Amino acid sequence: MADHKAETPGESHLPPQERKSVTNVPVTPDIRKDTYNDQPSKAERLRQGYFPPQPGTAKQHTIRQTAAPSSQKQKRNLKTGHGASPPLRNGADQTHRRVISATFTVPQLLQYDRDGQWKLEDRGHRSTLLNSFAYLSYECPVDHTVVAWTGKIVQVSRDASQSPKTASPTDAQLSGTATTGVGFGAVQVKIDGETTSDELFISYREAEQLRQLLYNDPVRTLPIWLTDDTDVTADGIKLERQSRWRAFAEHDMFALFHYKQRTPTAGRQEDERWNDYRRMNEAFADKICDEYQPGDIVMVHDYHLALLPAILRQRKPDMRVSFYLASPFPTSELVRCLHRRKEVLEGMLGGDVIAFQARHYAQHFANSCARILGLDATCERVATPQGRAVTIAILPQGIDVASVTALAFTPAVDAKCVELRALYGNRKLIFGCDPPDSLGGVDKKLQAFARFLETHPEWKDKAVLVQTSSRPAAERANEDDEAKYTNKVNSLVASINQVHGSLGGFAPVSMHSQNLSCEEYFALLRLADAALITSAREGMSITGLEYVACQQRDDKVNDGKDDGGDDGGDVPPGQLIISEFSGTASSLAEALHINPWDVAGVAERINEALTMSPERRRELHRAVYGRVRERDVRYWVDDLLRLLE
Repeated sequence: MADHKAETPGESHLPPQERKSVTNVPVTPDIRKDTYNDQPSKAERLRQGYFPPQPGTAKQHTIRQTAAPSSQKQKRNLKTGHGASPPLRNGADQTHRRVISATFTVPQLLQYDRDGQWKLEDRGHRSTLLNSFAYLSYECPVDHTVVAWTGKIVQVSRDASQSPKTASPTDAQLSGTATTGVGFGAVQVKIDGETTSDELFISYREAEQLRQLLYNDPVRTLPIWLTDDTDVTADGIKLERQSRWRAFAEHDMFALFHYKQRTPTAGRQEDERWNDYRRMNEAFADKICDEYQPGDIVMVHDYHLALLPAILRQRKPDMRVSFYLASPFPTSELVRCLHRRKEVLEGMLGGDVIAFQARHYAQHFANSCARILGLDATCERVATPQGRAVTIAILPQGIDVASVTALAFTPAVDAKCVELRALYGNRKLIFGCDPPDSLGGVDKKLQAFARFLETHPEWKDKAVLVQTSSRPAAERANEDDEAKYTNKVNSLVASINQVHGSLGGFAPVSMHSQNLSCEEYFALLRLADAALITSAREGMSITGLEYVACQQRDDKVNDGKDDGGDDGGDVPPGQLIISEFSGTASSLAEALHINPWDVAGVAERINEALTMSPERRRELHRAVYGRVRERDVRYWVDDLLRLLE
């Protein structure tokens, strides 16, 4: 036995499960530590990941699986999502610590193909959170695991003659492909069909199949199945009314955090939403505590999981936990209107570190803790009744600049640039990419653009606004209100094109409601003389940051833009015009800030951006790009880890 326990030279840096001196010790086959303990309930078995063996398969005691050594894990490049992993930072070549990231929905796109098999795909570049997971999984010297809900899953029939039997993850009734960001409970299915029911049955074989795929993915993920205890059967899991797990977060919290108040109902619906929200956070805590080892760091992301830090603190007092809120945090006067306001604040205060996009969000949170909970609070720390000092940090999310650059400057995007330049000619191009709901502020943008054309008639037929949608309208929005908003936007577009268009068919506003391809999106970011962001309220503007990155190019790169000079080269960069109600604005001091409700002011900012001298444009861009480059996704993750340690 002494020989077995002797540590092999050079393996002291490895965790126990990866040391040969540990793994080579003989054990009794098929015996687990808990073999002779009382068997857990069905609901407990589901939460902890225990499934009964299936007929015709080898005996399985648990779906948990020891992590493969980092040297054996398949890795993908952070820049492109494929290929070899870049070297670890600081020369590190082994795992130093474990990090568990808790996010609402799985970071992968789930697909159930015609052969009845789950498949995983990358979600793409458009999420800072996904980039942070990639950094933690591929580059950062940590052993990283994501814990997340599977997302809503529905039955899909491929044609009318075939009975619906395929479980396909999606977030709404689908035909074709739909994509939104992590945190909205959205997933993607690349099959055409019609949804038939919000209730379906997942066998343990299917659940195990998905678990293995997610666990072995380069961004290792542990899925959570959300269902009532009574719906966990001996054969599988029954899923029904799945959207209820998002209801409180997206109906109550999201609306309020974005300065929108819902009309109260009789009270029963609020209580039902709250109970589901609490149970969902407890399910996350069950999974994390099952995976947790002393010394692990747990990073909880966004408002869907606001109760999770306090639940984890109650169960594991020594656990190091951070909570990051990517959305805005409103003034305390609005927080006071939130159903279960105390529970939400106390839930967030379970973390050791609470981080926000901007300082005024942190100040609003501190004021809420002081006025609602009666705590001693500043925008640097909050003292809890238990004697803990919770650190409050301002950590604006950053993008992966190298990844954006690699995607934006390719032959395919070059070709699209040539195509779009031929379409728009030498006109000045203003680009907008916003949510189609009222939070995107597209109506205010159109009003300001109309004012710009009225007060500066010299730009008639010489400037065009290309407006696209960054994601489908959120289901949490009030359908009647959003329908009126969409009609208003369409009317504004028609009016501007009628008044300021030309007989030759030129339309000063080019509105695109469909999703752009990756090549089209990056080509517009490269070509645009200005990016106009008029959000009424948002945490982060990823389009604004990506626009800045795409305007940084080698002097030899010429997208066909005319700087008005005679040299024909060295095209000066475009300017970012950004709403002061975006959390990103506070970290980009040199960008052109606007108040979207000041229509005349926005119009003048547009004119300023288009008439600015090349020297001034380069000067402002250097400053803004320096901030984007310095505070990238790696800086954001490293800073959060440093605060926890």
